[in-house]
Amino acid sequence: MTTISASPASSGKTIFTAPQWVKTFYSKFPMVILEQEDEIDWKVRAKEGPDHAVELWVHSSSSTPHHHSKSWASSSPSSLRVQLLFLLRQTSAKVPISFRSWSNESSAPGGTLPTLHVLNQDRLLPTGEIRGWLESTYPLKGKGKEIQGLPSQESYDNALALSHLILGNLYPGYLASLPKQPSNFPLLFPNPPPLASGLSTPLPYSLIGDARDIDTDEVIRKGLTAIEAVEVILDTGDEWLFGAKHPTSIDALVTSHLYVIYSLPTSSILRNKIESLDGLGEYVDRVLDFAQSRLI
Repeated sequence: MTTISASPASSGKTIFTAPQWVKTFYSKFPMVILEQEDEIDWKVRAKEGPDHAVELWVHSSSSTPHHHSKSWASSSPSSLRVQLLFLLRQTSAKVPISFRSWSNESSAPGGTLPTLHVLNQDRLLPTGEIRGWLESTYPLKGKGKEIQGLPSQESYDNALALSHLILGNLYPGYLASLPKQPSNFPLLFPNPPPLASGLSTPLPYSLIGDARDIDTDEVIRKGLTAIEAVEVILDTGDEWLFGAKHPTSIDALVTSHLYVIYSLPTSSILRNKIESLDGLGEYVDRVLDFAQSRLI
């Protein structure tokens, strides 16, 4: 049985002495007060902002400036892609959105960024729900809405094929080119890479967590193939991908994954490749300038 002793103080107040087990616990696990990252001002901003005003929590912008840098553009492909989805949205009015860098990613819903804060409802939407909110709140109009504003079903199919190439080849190639690869790198492959021991298994990395044997040179080579594919498509002379009249979601996807390559180390094969292709740099600037013009 634990007892708490009390002793009189000189001021007449009683001082309680904590049990020994409490002292022992806090000697090993001291209480730490973390600095608050959020500000309790969302109610004020909700009242001052327009209806449906939202704030997108994103990864911070790149600390490595380059020729195509934008101060508002995130250094993460996933965050920048969603930023562009909002800014490129073809609506009668600009989507009332602002961006906020969020350093503690684990504190976001689901532990990932981006996160959408719907101010007037004080709702936080995790990454997987943001696109659905955008589609329902600001639906595309016109006969091309089912194919995301692209001119034909064929162009939509081509855009879908390119998106698989970007996510399946270019994105892993970018990660393989980073000075330090993320711990979940093997999770990005549609087919599980062989175990480091040389054995194969149909089980995904997320289930067994064993080390995988990944040929990073081959991964980067496939990333180069994806860059070349984008260059060929842009060679048609169209202002936007696949002949669209205005930038679409495929432009958001491709631009977000090309933009981050410019921040790779100067020794990176991917960076050297993309910097040698002036047409890709002009395309990235064109998309980002259009997006910037729609910032509130």
